[in-house]
Amino acid sequence: MAVLIGMSGNLKGQRFELAEAEVPIGRHTTNTICFEDPSVSGQHCIVTREGQKYTVTDLESTNGTRLNGAPVLSSRLKPKDILQVGSIELMFDGTDVEVEEEQAEVAASRVETFSEPVAVPTTFQAGSPFGKRRDSRKPWVITTIALTVLILAALVFFLIRVYDRLPVP
Repeated sequence: MAVLIGMSGNLKGQRFELAEAEVPIGRHTTNTICFEDPSVSGQHCIVTREGQKYTVTDLESTNGTRLNGAPVLSSRLKPKDILQVGSIELMFDGTDVEVEEEQAEVAASRVETFSEPVAVPTTFQAGSPFGKRRDSRKPWVITTIALTVLILAALVFFLIRVYDRLPVP
């Protein structure tokens, strides 16, 4: 049976079995594999099994799905592939996974090609069903500065009036 093995953060070493024909992955609790991570979309991607062949398909996620560091829309999985869902890295593995000859050659060459760690992007957008968040701090900053200037002006005015009323020696 094929599995996804957590490679990063709190998920390091955790195993997620791909026992069903379709295994949805995402942030919503309705997914078979659920990650509570803001970089993961509600319905991020799906791993499908046809016989002993596995395919990952991105479900138009905000931060995309990557396979061995490259963005993918849909791609066949091979043992030792690194699947990146948002900022979460998972390694695909399985003893009974069928790999086509062309893919087997690519997998064999991958040992040399990917001998260094795959770089993880440092910036991700947190998916939101409400669209892009507007920066609401700017009006508050302007209001605070305006009120501070008015208070200081009133204080100066008050001090000038008090000073004018003082008796001259």
